[in-house]
Amino acid sequence: MSAFRVAVVDAFGTSFGFTGAFASVGGEVIQVRSSPAPPVGVDPVDNRAFAHVLLHDGELDVLAARLAALGPAAVVAGRETGVELADALSERLGLASNGTALSSARRDKYVQIETIKAQGVPGMRQLRTGDEAELLAWHEKAGGTVVVKPLRGYWGAGVSFCDLPQDSVAALRRLRSRRTVLGEPITEVVAQEYLVGAEYIVNTVSCAGVHQLTDAWRTERIQANGVRDLVTAQVLLRSDEQPVGELFGYGRRVLDALGIRYGAAHLEIKLTPDGPRLVEVGARVSGLPYYTADVLGEGQLEWTVDAYVRPERFRARAGRPYQRRHAFAWAALVAPASGRLRGYRALDQLKQLASFRSLTVLVKPDDAITATTYDREYPATLTLSHPVDAVLQRDLNTVRYLDGPGMYEIAPAAD
Repeated sequence: MSAFRVAVVDAFGTSFGFTGAFASVGGEVIQVRSSPAPPVGVDPVDNRAFAHVLLHDGELDVLAARLAALGPAAVVAGRETGVELADALSERLGLASNGTALSSARRDKYVQIETIKAQGVPGMRQLRTGDEAELLAWHEKAGGTVVVKPLRGYWGAGVSFCDLPQDSVAALRRLRSRRTVLGEPITEVVAQEYLVGAEYIVNTVSCAGVHQLTDAWRTERIQANGVRDLVTAQVLLRSDEQPVGELFGYGRRVLDALGIRYGAAHLEIKLTPDGPRLVEVGARVSGLPYYTADVLGEGQLEWTVDAYVRPERFRARAGRPYQRRHAFAWAALVAPASGRLRGYRALDQLKQLASFRSLTVLVKPDDAITATTYDREYPATLTLSHPVDAVLQRDLNTVRYLDGPGMYEIAPAAD
């Protein structure tokens, strides 16, 4: 019999790893699904890994009562879709909680930036609107490039980089005719100044307001398929490497401003000429922690276990820098066109790289392929690892050399 139970809201993808993380210290996981249907774009999980599975049908009081009867020690957000429900359930059950007062700021991209600025944390200029004339006038006054995206976006879907005011209006029109990748209607967008600088990922876990840096990554990006900053790689930084300290210092201020006192957070931060600026933050685990146990020994999953069920251990170890065992990177291929994939030309050369570790082919020959514009459209991803940073960087450069139109044999969709 388990020593305790923890509820995870939407334990899909990376957060399914909570089943093993909590089991390793004697616990079991209750899966709480934020809707009867699984979140868009997630792979099925084995429900046998959960002690119980509860479905939220819109009746919060009923769900809270059913969950309370199971006696969970904590309620944790598994994915972006679970953040607000985890806040509500943990607050109602009197458990460790980030509360509901700032829940919207942890999900709505516009409210998020305005909230941190109100607390004195530097943030970008932005506008929330569904009005074409208002957007046109704001872009004309702001000048330069503007980023237009859904208020409650995910995976980078629906993001447009607009050089002209007319481009921003066109982006607004496109988004209003669609739904978010989570199936939500789009009536308004957020328009933000384009931040110039390198973008980094800062992953943390918090316990009673004490924030622990678990891992930090430098992103590599290209301009392709109409996207100004398309992510092609994420490189794990050493904890003592610049600018990790500066980024984490800024990130702590963001976490405090958004009321993230418990659990994991995934911050995307640009280092601009004026200093760090938040792009956005998710109050949940990153999509990459499944690599960290091998590279770091532990990551967000393990630190989250301590934050909720072993807080004394968390506090005793908090502040210790993570130790990277070797250079590590995740990389993605970028499809240059849409159609039907006949085949790849250079995958075998990728496997011959000195730092090659694994390759995941997401679009296989004879599958439909889409010109990559966001996270869910990568045709293949790979991981690289090596004791020497320079070798890993050379191989990342080689991936970019091999990838491109010459990598793919693509036939028109009707072929």
